[in-house]
Amino acid sequence: MRPPPPDLRRTWALALAALGLVLVAPFLLRWTPLAILADVWGTLLLVALLLTVLGAIIGVAAQATVPAISVVERLLRRWVARFSPDPEGLWLYWAAEAPRAGMGDWCLGRAVALGGREAQFQEALAFLEGGLGHGGQSVGLERLRRAALRGHPEAAFRLAEVLRSGGQHLPRDAAEGLTWYRRSAEAGYATAALWLAHAHEAGDGAPIDPVQAATWAEVAGRLGPALPLSRSLLRHDAAPDDPLERLVVQFFAVMNHAAERVVSTRRGQRALLLASGVVAASFLLGLIPLAIVFWVGSSGLFHLPLLFALPSLVILGWRAWRLRKEGPRRGRDKLREAAEAGDPEACHSLAVAHRLGSALHPKDPLAAALWFRKAAEAGHTEAMLALAEAHRTGHGVLRDPQEAARWAEAARLESTSGRASPMES
Repeated sequence: MRPPPPDLRRTWALALAALGLVLVAPFLLRWTPLAILADVWGTLLLVALLLTVLGAIIGVAAQATVPAISVVERLLRRWVARFSPDPEGLWLYWAAEAPRAGMGDWCLGRAVALGGREAQFQEALAFLEGGLGHGGQSVGLERLRRAALRGHPEAAFRLAEVLRSGGQHLPRDAAEGLTWYRRSAEAGYATAALWLAHAHEAGDGAPIDPVQAATWAEVAGRLGPALPLSRSLLRHDAAPDDPLERLVVQFFAVMNHAAERVVSTRRGQRALLLASGVVAASFLLGLIPLAIVFWVGSSGLFHLPLLFALPSLVILGWRAWRLRKEGPRRGRDKLREAAEAGDPEACHSLAVAHRLGSALHPKDPLAAALWFRKAAEAGHTEAMLALAEAHRTGHGVLRDPQEAARWAEAARLESTSGRASPMES
């Protein structure tokens, strides 16, 4: 896990103090001739709060990809980052600590937008180790080259490794690879210096030169022990144990379960429609007093909450109607049922769903790998390629180059032969 920036507490203190000053300062005008500005500011804050609550309700009802609470959190993080002396390091720390995959990806994107070489390198690792298939590998190697060109030592070493061995996404170029090994070693990466010493001694990708071998061995000794290769900040075997995050997740799980129980029964749907009708009628009956209130300029906007509540109630009513229309199929996970029945395409789709994550299918790399294997054993070519990629990168399963090669070869044979016979384990 990435260590926190040394001035993290000071950054938060400055940001929250500035935010508090921005929120509270206008109220000091209440005791001046500009008191109306304080009233307007208070009204704007109240409206913003109501809009946030309304957005949260609508987001839960419509299953929004980015809930309103996440939007508020992102705005707060962007504000705090303005006060950090090292914004890139702060965004990378937040990406590593993010308990939700979406927030981690977003924080990493904010760090990359700053243009630093470490953020470019971490983005490359996210693509290379993200289990995104050949497209992800191509993008990851392109990001790796960007970081290497900016002088990142480990990025240069990894690029040299790919160029030396070749692959599907970069042609083999031993001469360019040797150049990147040297640039990595000159930038202080001990592993590259050790490899250069071995290469010049044994003639492995470089001409035999005892003088060069001794020189690079001396450089490697001066740089210290070789460090293990870095892993992506977004590769969590388990999310950080954040008590506040766990409480929020449990709260929303209980709320979602209760809402599903209400809308999945005929009695609950009727009660929800009745409540929606009562609130809508109350809103319509309150239009005339509301118009009078606005007309005379009164500050008693007691119907304003109904105005904000109506859209969410309409969405809840629409979802209840859709659930009722589905009839006996409501509440069923038809994709999982088809996958458990042995349909290869359903197994592959369920694996992709677990790899990406959703409200119905939580992100679970291990479950994704298991369903990819079931689809691959049934002859699904894309599942074979995905399983080969998972074994090659260690996404959801242990790294196993031999198993990765076996499934890649099986996919090649399957695509060339056109046969759909299952592959025996």
